[in-house]
Amino acid sequence: MPQFKPVIVTTTAATREEAEKIGMALLENRLAGCVQYENITSQYVWRGGICCDEEVRVVIKTSRCFYAEIEKTIRALHSYECPQILMQPVSRGFVPYLRWLKAQLGL
Repeated sequence: MPQFKPVIVTTTAATREEAEKIGMALLENRLAGCVQYENITSQYVWRGGICCDEEVRVVIKTSRCFYAEIEKTIRALHSYECPQILMQPVSRGFVPYLRWLKAQLGL
């Protein structure tokens, strides 16, 4: 059985619909225990120009062992050519919440 190492994976999506499609796929496949959505404004450099767009940040609570499959799922469902997909380790957390997350992931 894979080892539980809690992480947060973040991505952004162009629309709420796209964000929720990604989130639902992750939840249905037990790759995430929780997915959160936030409306944000992003400024970034793309192809030599400065861009400013309204986006939806997707925050995914999961385990490191699922990262490759999460990245694959995001890339398959994402409209961006080069989506942000970042993983951050969780070094500490509220133990009952981490137990809940581990159980949701079937670990």
